[in-house]
Amino acid sequence: MNYLAALDSAINHLPYIEPIHPNLVHFTIGLFYIAIPFDILGMFYREEKPIMGWFKIGMSRADFFDIGWWNMLAAAVITFFTVAAGIFEMILASPPPAGTSAWGLPPLTQMIVHGLSGILILLIYLLLAIWRGMQRYVWRKNQPQQVQWLYLLAGVATMGLILAQGELGAQLGADFGLHNTAAKLLQEAAANTPVAVIKGAEAKHSTVVEAMVYPSANLPIPKFNRQGQTLYYGTQSVVKLNDSINWETLLARLNERTWNSNQFQLNQSSEPPTISLGNQPLLQAPDLAVAQIWLYKLQGALL
Repeated sequence: MNYLAALDSAINHLPYIEPIHPNLVHFTIGLFYIAIPFDILGMFYREEKPIMGWFKIGMSRADFFDIGWWNMLAAAVITFFTVAAGIFEMILASPPPAGTSAWGLPPLTQMIVHGLSGILILLIYLLLAIWRGMQRYVWRKNQPQQVQWLYLLAGVATMGLILAQGELGAQLGADFGLHNTAAKLLQEAAANTPVAVIKGAEAKHSTVVEAMVYPSANLPIPKFNRQGQTLYYGTQSVVKLNDSINWETLLARLNERTWNSNQFQLNQSSEPPTISLGNQPLLQAPDLAVAQIWLYKLQGALL
């Protein structure tokens, strides 16, 4: 992968190349999924004896409880950073305006649910860590069974909640390409992929531009749409426009599909600078620099 190219294209709409949140998530899940099972093992491991006897590795009940406690504490600490990174990246995210996930939720709704669930899980982690610490150092300090069964039951229930939360996040990445570098690269590559032969039909076009000039059933052409002030081509974010844009007219003209990218033209002598589509004005920009950016991005979306 060309990391500099990925950074230049702002492929994840982030100020860095690789998303942080999806990587920290695995620490959050892994630490917790070690903590609870080892505490459960400690409850049943009543006497000190070797495990993996051929290596003569000794293991006591207290060792299991030590693993459970320190992993629970680490999970609570790491999750602060996991949730913080998730909120930051969610603010900068550009979910596609249409479509539904495997669970039937639209992209923006699923992203919000995932974010709120992450905050809830962080609070649960903190409560469980405090509960676990009180058992270890105060309530059950001198007892062989260091944890309560009610604590373990709460931990197992939280493991189920984490599974659901993980699925929500996985769908955001896989179904919508949200902060998933691989998915984003595949989506961008698909826009430049020659049209495949479908069910034996002869493919008539070799590029997206050709297909837009000579549309056929062999290639489903993406449509321009909007979310907020951002113009999308399919699921690809193209450009953010100002509040004065007549969106209804703009989208209608862009989705006529009787033109190609070369027909976008910039009239620098007009005031304000105007981008035309064919012979008709399409967009008025506040200044020449903005107009040039808009023109570049509109053309780039179709190449």
